[in-house]
Amino acid sequence: MSCFDFVVTDLDGTLFYDRENICDRDRDALHRLKAQGIRCAIATGRELDAVVPALDRLNLWDDFTHIIHSGGAGVYTIATRENQMTGMLSIQILCEIFDRYVDLGLSFVLPMDGKLYVSRRTALLENEARLLCYPLVEVPDLKTIIYKPMNKIVLNAPLEDIDRALPILTADTDPRYQWHRSHDNYIDCYARGISKGTALTALCETLGIDPARTLAIGDNENDIQLLDAAGTSACPADGTDTAKAHADYVCCPAHEGAFADMCEHYIFERE
Repeated sequence: MSCFDFVVTDLDGTLFYDRENICDRDRDALHRLKAQGIRCAIATGRELDAVVPALDRLNLWDDFTHIIHSGGAGVYTIATRENQMTGMLSIQILCEIFDRYVDLGLSFVLPMDGKLYVSRRTALLENEARLLCYPLVEVPDLKTIIYKPMNKIVLNAPLEDIDRALPILTADTDPRYQWHRSHDNYIDCYARGISKGTALTALCETLGIDPARTLAIGDNENDIQLLDAAGTSACPADGTDTAKAHADYVCCPAHEGAFADMCEHYIFERE
């Protein structure tokens, strides 16, 4: 009998090793977990609208019971199609963030109403829109199109510009929001207190699952709270050093099947 009731995986850089595809080894591991009756969930910084096309394309819906999305601001129950949202950023806060950091010279990104609104169109963002199946709309002053609270606002730029901006953003102590790096080219802003970890804790309470019997894997800074909240955690070998420092087990690189490596180490090899 497994020591775990719930397995949770990040998407980009973990299960989706190249942000688009899943390796056969990981797919087989998902099938084995389902056969054993162990529930699986996704925990991603993507909005739900950006997860759905990927699960459709890769035929993965049957492998998961829940999707923690938007960095923990939302939890979607697949069986009932119920989407519970929390911790939204108000219109005022979104506009203040834009004004405060527009001079950094990075592209602001706002996923809204099935479109990817950006303050500056770049090749990076054109590729991102393709990957997420979003139309790309350039609006230099994003404040002119913000009409409702949103769960996040994002900055996108080449790696060196993200590295330059990150210390400035994470030093912001505004009690209403927080910044997390989610990818080499992304820094995400959420309402303070929102994280994949807090969402996992709340979901476990709802489902009656002991958090000590959860197993989670993630590769980046926005996964740290998830790794800390889970009873046992893992990180791909090509994850960030910070994420690896919070993991109980460092797996093989994501493209070699890090998710399966974790399951083999903690579940399958102990059957």
